Amino acid sequence: MTKEMGNKMEKKKVVVGMSGGVDSSVAAYLLKEAGYDVTGVTMQIWQDEDEERQQESGGCCGLSAVDDARRVAASIGIPYYVMNFKAEFKEKVIDYFVDEYLKGRTPNPCIACNRFIKFGLLWDQAQQFGADLLATGHYARIVYDNERKIYTLRRGKDERKDQSYVLYQLTQDLLKHIIFPMADLEKTKTRELAKEWGLPVFNKPESQDICFIPDNDYKGFLKKEAPYIFKTGRFTDGQGRTVGTHKGIAAYTIGQRRGLNLGGPGGPYYVVSLDEKNNEVRVGSERELFSAEIKAHDVTWTETVREEPFKAYGKIRYAAQAAPCTVYPAGNEMKVVFDKPQRAATAGQALVLYEDDRVLGGGTIT
Repeated sequence: MTKEMGNKMEKKKVVVGMSGGVDSSVAAYLLKEAGYDVTGVTMQIWQDEDEERQQESGGCCGLSAVDDARRVAASIGIPYYVMNFKAEFKEKVIDYFVDEYLKGRTPNPCIACNRFIKFGLLWDQAQQFGADLLATGHYARIVYDNERKIYTLRRGKDERKDQSYVLYQLTQDLLKHIIFPMADLEKTKTRELAKEWGLPVFNKPESQDICFIPDNDYKGFLKKEAPYIFKTGRFTDGQGRTVGTHKGIAAYTIGQRRGLNLGGPGGPYYVVSLDEKNNEVRVGSERELFSAEIKAHDVTWTETVREEPFKAYGKIRYAAQAAPCTVYPAGNEMKVVFDKPQRAATAGQALVLYEDDRVLGGGTIT
């Protein structure tokens, strides 16, 4: 049991988001065992027209997610509901995902889903149930700092599964209402517990990175949603010379080398920048991918609003190592100067700031 769960003063009502996976199922069980009044909810957010493909995918967006979550709720003995958020999910996540690629940026749909759906719409609905708290199966920790009188968002115990990066937009008004039962668990232990407790999803495979794309073919998904998105154009080098023809800027991301099919002098080539206005993909050497100064907008602060420059550790993508940097806040924007240049900072991805294991805030790379 986590420290946060063990410190509860009274029986509180918790709505737990259940994706039908092992993490949220174990989270629900832990909450019930800890004495909370637990209600399980699955968000029906995306349903592929090919129902058979969705069933086979086993992801958190398909029909199988509802069936699995319902079985888990029944085995635990908690009330269970399905909420249809399909329209909102399409607007806030699907449309955003497509639009970002149209603009030459690489989106992070998990962050958008957390912001607008899980900790936005779902929390709004949870309060309609009379819930005091909202729980999910995320691997992260929320710890109250008694000295500073604020809630802190921290890395999960399992560093390989830590999801604090995609939660950086959680602010103080939300953190006090959220609980992460998986905070102190490691993934291997989670599966052991699920099997021990007889939860029917104990051996369910991990869901894919983008839940609404079951086959992980994002290009195929984009072609279906926006057929016009893949318009051919020029590959250009640093001098503006044409070195080839690309298949549409949505097919590329910063730092990409494979699949360019470019030969000749000046190579090997990497994607250095995307120019959506002129429909051009600029390529160059790997050296050109490194930059020490990175700017971000749509900045949010997890703890307190920062106005003066400060030292921190910045992380420019989910799988990146946090690196030492100096942060220069400017309202809704910030400039981050890393001690050592970072490779392939990508517009649309999140730049998240840490101090030790605490999340300070972050923004979207421009």
